[in-house]
Amino acid sequence: MARLNRERGMFFGRWKNGAVAESATATETGSEISAVSVTASTFGTQVAASGTYVFKYDGTNWKLNGQAVTLSNYGITVTGTAAANDTITVVYTKASDGWEAIGKDNDELTKELNPDTESGKNVLGEATFTHSGYEPEIDVDPYYMDPSRAMYDHMLEVALNEKHGEEDLIGEFAEAFFTNVNTETRVMTGYCNVRDAWFVPQSVGGDTKGLAIPYKINPTGPMTKKNISYDMATNIATITDIT
Repeated sequence: MARLNRERGMFFGRWKNGAVAESATATETGSEISAVSVTASTFGTQVAASGTYVFKYDGTNWKLNGQAVTLSNYGITVTGTAAANDTITVVYTKASDGWEAIGKDNDELTKELNPDTESGKNVLGEATFTHSGYEPEIDVDPYYMDPSRAMYDHMLEVALNEKHGEEDLIGEFAEAFFTNVNTETRVMTGYCNVRDAWFVPQSVGGDTKGLAIPYKINPTGPMTKKNISYDMATNIATITDIT
């Protein structure tokens, strides 16, 4: 659903008041490294997207994706002496409005409309049909936990603590349709319908790929049509009012 192409649809979700601040955490391996820290704002100048970045020391240089780097350029400070094969892992999150593109782990994702209909025939032999509306639902399964995702922290808290109140599970859902694409900047633009939705975890577990918390989305309430811009390089969506 997220190919770089016009006339494509995508789903997005976020928690209420779900703006995400820029953040970064660093952990290390190595018996002679006593501490490591990272400055998020500096790290963000060096990478394009949220994610997990692993730096490895080869005995002479620190390398990221096989390329020698200078840790200070990334805002990373190491206390101690590194040895060959030591690593530093940085989990970085870019600042955003908190919208998460839904479907990263899914080969297929469908909004089931679940129409409430009834058909019959009266005593005159006339066919009758009643349509009482829709009960839309999206089954997001699997959903592997990834600290770089905008909805990760709260989804994990809700599932592990079995929270079920509206204040815990109500967020916002956006169904987007892209009408324009810039192949150079890899940005798609278009419009979306935004409304409230329940985000309800279904189970906690997983397989060899990692911890999974599949969940269901149940949109509810009126829709509001808005503009949307989606940067495929950073996976950040920006939704604004139509003026």
